[in-house]
Amino acid sequence: MEEIMKFNKYSTLAIAVFAAAGLMMGGCAKKTVEGGGHGGASVNKVQTGDNGDMSGLPAERAVYFAFDKSEITDQGASILNANAAWLKAHPQRTATVEGNCDERGEREYNLALGQRRADSVKAYLVAHGVAAGNINTVSFGEENPVCRGTGDNCWSQNRRADIVVR
Repeated sequence: MEEIMKFNKYSTLAIAVFAAAGLMMGGCAKKTVEGGGHGGASVNKVQTGDNGDMSGLPAERAVYFAFDKSEITDQGASILNANAAWLKAHPQRTATVEGNCDERGEREYNLALGQRRADSVKAYLVAHGVAAGNINTVSFGEENPVCRGTGDNCWSQNRRADIVVR
């Protein structure tokens, strides 16, 4: 009987701890709106808040790259042109370009390649009139995949730079 009471005590305590943790985490969450993607993957993020309208923001904000490359493709340029126009029309907004890679290669190499991809996107946006001070860059290397499988179909979805608008 004593063991059952002890078990109930610990079960109740565990449930209370998890419930409290869930309430605390839920109160701090940011709203993320996702859309678009490459090969069906959703990678486009917009951090929204109480500071204005995001209407008209291009749905496509992920730029994809060839294996081991950081050069903007024609398809990437089309996506970036639309994003540059929106960002120029909304100078109060900032963007973070997140560089990503597939899982092949060493961690350090992929972090550097992801940074080159993010820098390439930033340079394109700046060349098309977006204020450099409104664009930040970060590399996640291979740490932020949208597809966790193997093969080029999956890897191609991870070779990207995401534009996150705030």
